[in-house]
Formats: sequence, structure tokens, C-alpha cells
Amino acid sequence: MRKIILLSAIYCLNTFNSAAQEKKNKKYQFHSINSIALVNGDNGATGALQTINGFTKGSWFAGFGLGLDYYQYRSVPLFADVRYELGSKKNKPFVYGNAGINMEWTQDYFFDEPSIWNANSSSQFKNGFYSDAGIGIGAEFKNGNAFLLSLGISRKTLKEIITYEDWRTGQTTEQINSYRFNRIIFKAGLKF
Repeated sequence: MRKIILLSAIYCLNTFNSAAQEKKNKKYQFHSINSIALVNGDNGATGALQTINGFTKGSWFAGFGLGLDYYQYRSVPLFADVRYELGSKKNKPFVYGNAGINMEWTQDYFFDEPSIWNANSSSQFKNGFYSDAGIGIGAEFKNGNAFLLSLGISRKTLKEIITYEDWRTGQTTEQINSYRFNRIIFKAGLKF
């Protein structure tokens, strides 16, 4: 009889503990993901930095991110990020996607050496679009933090408006260059 009571008590405690764990996993938890990236495309390779802050519920994560992208022209992507973790082990694969605005951080500048070809010339950049999607894996530590590695495809766009005075006619002319950079992005980071 004592064994039955003891086994019933252990079963009840185990059931209560499992229910508490399930309830805990259903709550929203705040996380910050900070990563460095290697960005490679037709115009060479460079680095980037990102910080993403948001909430996890179950296997889903949603948040907002801010970055510093040095590819070709320096810019600051501001984006929404969504990820989904697959499985329930400590090393979890995940898929992610983000999209937002690519804010220019290149300075408006006048050409350094005025000449008859570019007298009174200036260049100004305008904001564009930013996106990034890929797959990765997260290795979770005992304290709940994780080391993340991911590989994805990224796109950023910018627009440059060049204004110059034509030396032959004296008229001011405007030239618009649209840049679209498709790149592969490899990220390593920490989730807190």
C-alpha cells in the first residue's frame, strides 16, 4: 500500500511539474540576438552587424532589428524579423526572414576635384529596401542563451541622385542611379 501511495505521489508531482513546464513555455519571453556577418556578392565581400530584439512564444520569435551594413555603400537596415525553431532539442535548426527599410548612411558629398567636367556637382543618397532570409542552427547553453549560425540571401537597394552643371550649356542636370545588391550573408551571433 505504501508503494502505491508513494508511486501515486511521484506521478502527481511529475504531472504537476510537466504542466508547470508547459505553462512556462507558453509565456512570452524577451530575447536579444546580436550577430556579426560576412556579406558576399558581385561587388566583393565585407562585414555587417545586427541586433534584433523581440519576443519568443513556443517555437516562434518576432522582433525588430537594426544593423550596420558596409556592403558597397554603408547603410543602416531597420527591419522586422520572424523566425521559427524546428524541433525541441538543445541544438535547434531554424528558418528566418526579415524585411524593412535600408537607410542610407553615406554622406552627401561634393566631388573632391572640381573641373570643367564636374563643376558644381553633388551626390545624394536616398533610402531603399532591405530583406534577408535563410536557415540556421542554434546551440543552446544551460542558462538558456544560445550560439547561432545562419546562412541566407540578402538584398539591399539604394538610390543615388547626382546633380551637376553641364559645362557646355550651363544647365543643371540630374542623374539617378538605382543600386540593387543581391548577396549571400553568413551570420554568427548570440541569443540572450
